[in-house]
Amino acid sequence: MFGIPGMGDQSMPTASAAAVEEIPTPDVGASSKKRQISLKIVFLKISNIDTIKEEYSADIFLSARWREPALDHTNNMKIDWASYFDPKLNIQNNIGELKQTTWREVQTEPDGQTYVMERRRIKGKFFEKLELQDFPFDIQDLSILITSESPPTDVELVELNSTVSHVNVDSFVDQQEWGLYDFVVGEKRLMPNEYSSMKYKRPGMVFRCCAVRKVGYFTWNIMLIIAMISSLAFATFSVDRKLPQNRLQLSFTLVLTMVTFKFVASQSVPKLSYLTYLDRYILLSMSFLFLVCCWHAVITLYNADAVTAGLMDYYAFFTFIGVYLFGQLTFSLFVGTKFLIKKKQKERAEEEYQKKVESMPVEERPQRRRRRRKHLMKVTPFI
Repeated sequence: MFGIPGMGDQSMPTASAAAVEEIPTPDVGASSKKRQISLKIVFLKISNIDTIKEEYSADIFLSARWREPALDHTNNMKIDWASYFDPKLNIQNNIGELKQTTWREVQTEPDGQTYVMERRRIKGKFFEKLELQDFPFDIQDLSILITSESPPTDVELVELNSTVSHVNVDSFVDQQEWGLYDFVVGEKRLMPNEYSSMKYKRPGMVFRCCAVRKVGYFTWNIMLIIAMISSLAFATFSVDRKLPQNRLQLSFTLVLTMVTFKFVASQSVPKLSYLTYLDRYILLSMSFLFLVCCWHAVITLYNADAVTAGLMDYYAFFTFIGVYLFGQLTFSLFVGTKFLIKKKQKERAEEEYQKKVESMPVEERPQRRRRRRKHLMKVTPFI
């Protein structure tokens, strides 16, 4: 494998001091066949996962390898890359300008076939459409979308099969808020061509790693406080039912307090057209307080019959307790079960990835993480 100077003013590894000879211009017809571009990506560092802006920062290493017949049986020579095939690879989901360093190398197989290996070191911000229906019990994919400006008839993007893409879990920055799974998945896509009126699509390849949110902050600082505020509605029954103004005053205060927490929770997510789990929990708690307020207003209609009103108020008190406990238990079981199912799916994907890694030669395996973390739904502040 020989280091070949790069294109333009991009920084490249220095070529060895060997005899330099110009390579003849390649045959255009030989380069017109469909090329298979093998891709590999390494997430060197992931940081600043922003839920509100739906973006994250990453430092990645991209490798692209393709066959170049025009370079077969050549020695270390100076290559004019403008005369040879270029897959024209782009990052599709970047935000702003990326910092890139690109270089190319020639790799010759024992049978004399020559391949070009293009390597890129990329730093920048990337957009990721987050699925926040399960917030804050959500598991998010962090993806890099790679496309080629060439049509699918000329270029096919595939995942490099001689090694695997991987993510450096130990250098993950947001470990206080997220847990990062130790696997990367590649998927082929066809992307629409926005720059041409021709009705063909562009080949694409998306690489995804996976992060799970740690819910301790939202559990202890929002959801637990809301549950405590909702339970204070039972204290309003200690006020004499003949003083509905006092009962209603206390109930309205609890409702206004709940509205304040709703605004605090809304600042943790972007403006969504759907409800998250946290939104549903807050709205259900507010609905419970609304029913309590309605009851305190209705019971005044039966004050003429003190015995009947007393029994109705007594049974309403225990009915509200049952409704409250049933709602809390149902919500916890539903959310917890769904979260554990999704978590098991990701763990199975991680196990399949590790089996794929172990089936490869030792020199091609990525470095294993120092300690295998179990991404449990941590809800204790002491861990």
